Amino acid sequence: MLYFIIRLLCSKKFQILLIILMNFRDWVDYMIRVEVDDLSIAHLLGKSVVTNCRHILANLDNDESNIQNIISHFVSRVGRHRKIQIFRSKITGDKIIGKSYAKSYKIIRALSFPLNSEYLRREYLTQVAGADLQICPHDSIQQFVNFFTTNSEYNETTVWLLMLTNPQLLVHPYLEHHGFPVPQLFGVCGLTTFQEHVGQTLQHFYNANFEIKLRIAKQLLESALKFTNGFEGYRMYITDLTADNLIYNEERDKLYFIDLNTAFIVDSKYTIHKDDIDQHENIECDDCFAFVPDRLCTYGISDVNLLESCLFLRENWKRDRTKGFLKPIPAEITAKYPNLETLLDSCVDGVVKTETESVEEMSRFLTTLKLIELFSDILNEF
Repeated sequence: MLYFIIRLLCSKKFQILLIILMNFRDWVDYMIRVEVDDLSIAHLLGKSVVTNCRHILANLDNDESNIQNIISHFVSRVGRHRKIQIFRSKITGDKIIGKSYAKSYKIIRALSFPLNSEYLRREYLTQVAGADLQICPHDSIQQFVNFFTTNSEYNETTVWLLMLTNPQLLVHPYLEHHGFPVPQLFGVCGLTTFQEHVGQTLQHFYNANFEIKLRIAKQLLESALKFTNGFEGYRMYITDLTADNLIYNEERDKLYFIDLNTAFIVDSKYTIHKDDIDQHENIECDDCFAFVPDRLCTYGISDVNLLESCLFLRENWKRDRTKGFLKPIPAEITAKYPNLETLLDSCVDGVVKTETESVEEMSRFLTTLKLIELFSDILNEF
């Protein structure tokens, strides 16, 4: 008997039946009251989130290419596992990615209720060293919370809760609204984000024609500068720049950054050396990108985004210069533009010498601008 029950539950017909049931209002109303360890979403994040969830669920449909996703997402408790599910927007028909994170659930289970901003602030400060997204200097964290309390739909208690569980829920909507290269958010339900499926990871473009790779490289350096310039005095340094965290949409000719949960957001107004530039060293490191966190957190601006981007274009993590994203460079391009390789090397090394053999200030920034200009010149020939 148990065998037949299990077969029924796993059958495609039963799954389709569940999806049909989800279209009924009572079922939807039940699903939006998804609880985390018997604590409702509304209790955790405020009643307004229920309205957001209702809107999201009413306008999402399962992707027929992966019919089990919509069931596995909502039947599971929010955030118990890191999940990525595919849906479709009933409005546009576009694919939507739903993401939730394991850390969120674990952290919430350890909290004492009722929640308040002072309690959550203390919890955050005790756990900040292990956070993926670092806010620094630490003395300015309260200012960061105040900023997003003012510039988001959340109150201070909820901002602290999201800082503990998944700061991307705060940062992503702001970045999108201010023109940063991130996917469009379809919405946020509790601790889960729903964002537009914008294309393929750069892993799929290593063998693309050189024109496409050059377009991607140009946008990568432009984005590195944009994140470095940041917003309202906050610099954003991406410390996990990999082919899997970069998406390119060939039809739109647009590069996107995803999974920005491994980064440093630095309040340049409160850094010790706020008027100085961190010209970061290229630290040798196999299978990793090495950097010095204290330098990012103490200087008014760092060129670490540019260093990491140029490394990505020039070589792989094994330091093989034949396997960088921009490699191999066609022989005819190298012959006509011999300074392309030179500029890439200068960007990684961070040293540009003047005629007097002195090192130019902000040399990696200058080199990056020259590379962007050179990429444009080459692209004009295609």
